[in-house]
Amino acid sequence: MIKTTKILACLLIALGSLQSCNKWLEATSSTQVSDITLFSSRSGFQDALCGVYISMGDESEYGEAWTWYVNDLAYGPYAQQSSPIFTAIQNHDWDNYSVATITERMWRVGYFSIANANKVLYELEAKPDIVSDRIERNLMKGELLGLRAYIHFDLMRMFGLAQLGKDDYEKYTVPYVTTYDKEPAPQRTYRETLTLLEKDLDEAITLLDEDPVRGNASAEFMANANADGFWDARDKRMNYFAAKALKARVLLFRGELDAAAAAARGVIDEANAAGAFKWVDAEAMTKATSNDVVDWTFSSEQLFALEVSNLQSMTDLYIFNALGSGSSSILVDRNVCGVAPYNLASIASSEDIRGPALMLKFFASQYRPYKYYNNSSYYSGYRNRVPMIKISEMYMIIAEVAAEKQDQETMLQALTEVRSHRGIQDPSPFLDDPNFASPNAFLSGVLMEYVREFLGESVGYFAARRIPAKARFWINIDNDWRFRMKSLTPYPYPTDELSYGRHQDL
Repeated sequence: MIKTTKILACLLIALGSLQSCNKWLEATSSTQVSDITLFSSRSGFQDALCGVYISMGDESEYGEAWTWYVNDLAYGPYAQQSSPIFTAIQNHDWDNYSVATITERMWRVGYFSIANANKVLYELEAKPDIVSDRIERNLMKGELLGLRAYIHFDLMRMFGLAQLGKDDYEKYTVPYVTTYDKEPAPQRTYRETLTLLEKDLDEAITLLDEDPVRGNASAEFMANANADGFWDARDKRMNYFAAKALKARVLLFRGELDAAAAAARGVIDEANAAGAFKWVDAEAMTKATSNDVVDWTFSSEQLFALEVSNLQSMTDLYIFNALGSGSSSILVDRNVCGVAPYNLASIASSEDIRGPALMLKFFASQYRPYKYYNNSSYYSGYRNRVPMIKISEMYMIIAEVAAEKQDQETMLQALTEVRSHRGIQDPSPFLDDPNFASPNAFLSGVLMEYVREFLGESVGYFAARRIPAKARFWINIDNDWRFRMKSLTPYPYPTDELSYGRHQDL
């Protein structure tokens, strides 16, 4: 971060080589531009805003490492492969030189994206007359503040505590950067940092009040400020519902259980009323005759997703390779897949579309995850998506809170709502399973549902670190995976951060 904050930015010198967010830059930026030119027009600000999302899709950030590669390998039910890097990540050997190089870059690119957001925020405030429409300015600023909070929150949890206890608030966490300048941001306590993060998030929610995703944008705004379609496809950008869902995540991190569940329920109710999501049709997906028409990432349920233009090349390298001489692939362990979490007494593996019924396909004696299937013939509406927040996570937050409070009825209602849209004929979980006769096992059941629902996404990784070790009660689970779950620890701070004087409180 120290080095990153000294880099003059981001978007300004490289926009010409970037791919589009919603194809916007592709249509509007054909040459490299200076920041003076970029921030001299409304379309320049639009380009710059898109550039923030593009930087977030970097292979060392949400495009790969923060979602389906490093984070997922660290906790997920994957088979051991011949790759030394895979093995080191699965064994949590953070001191391994190759792994340390990866995690240090994960830190740097996260702060680089934050620098991008801060640069655009700075220019937006410095040039209030360029983006003259009030609603459009609010939407731009709301998106940027929401993204700044989103990235910081993930950095905080990857390189620090996954959930706060009452004695943790005075420990120090990752720097929260709110300015665009050359001076490194100070390291603050969790209490101070969360104050900054929640200030950004609350302001973002207020600014996004007139977001078109809510269905209440004025006809005048849609006809004028949105005449070019820039404010369409809101599910591919930080938006009102995504910001409110992030608030639910933060409240859960704080351990404010009732508030987290209430916030999650509010997102569900508001998003449903606005028609902002639609559950996938599990039956239709299983009957599809071509992989190219299956909504593998459940895009219709996404409140926020990134469009990552080179997703296919990255997943071809790590997931969809042919396992030729010396190669490895991210494959779900067949021992895990055959028992837990896809085949408990009350879960038929032939039904759940998140498992062997659809999304896990037998390959090389293991199971290949198809969530990030991509190719040139894949339906364009589904292509290149990395889910950032899905509506199902809000139900999982409600279920997790209920499990913590040993409220079996509410927990089962929330889990059943998700599972009923995953092809399971009897979606009420655990009712006939003797392994779940005790309330003490509720959280382990919720954690297994996180694994099923969010394989290849960061949500499962954070849940695995958040849910107490005593509740990681796995049924018929592979011993390697059990060890991986129990020993999961934060990534270490980069060496240069420690040498500068940062300290990692755990």
